[in-house]
Amino acid sequence: MNTCIIETIKKYEEPGDFTHYAVTDEILTTAETVLNVKLPEQYISFLKMFGHGGICGLEVMGVGLTGRMIFVDTTLDYRDEGLPDNLVAIENVDEWLTCIDCNTGKIVSWDFSGYIKEDYMCFDDYLMDQMNSAIENM
Repeated sequence: MNTCIIETIKKYEEPGDFTHYAVTDEILTTAETVLNVKLPEQYISFLKMFGHGGICGLEVMGVGLTGRMIFVDTTLDYRDEGLPDNLVAIENVDEWLTCIDCNTGKIVSWDFSGYIKEDYMCFDDYLMDQMNSAIENM
């Protein structure tokens, strides 16, 4: 994971912003098997370091305090609504989902009409930009 991301989180993190759940390789293997995808390494690093959450109001889906794989449950729910199988939900923005395209590693927006818009080249680019926006708006 990008050191700038880690430093930004250290600077702005408040108690309760992240679950810091101890995500294991076994949990990740289960998630990948259930979703039938290979998660990008940058997202895996986020999950292992922070679990679930974000700073300044940003909330990136991950693994909750009880070990619930929130990103898996949400992705499966939205697959019933037409979310393509190669996308994994990482943020719910009501009108759309922010997702990882596990075929390319890119971050995309998906809405219920099936529209997909490419937003970022990788998870770290997405996370840094979203954190910077959240910090500016606090």
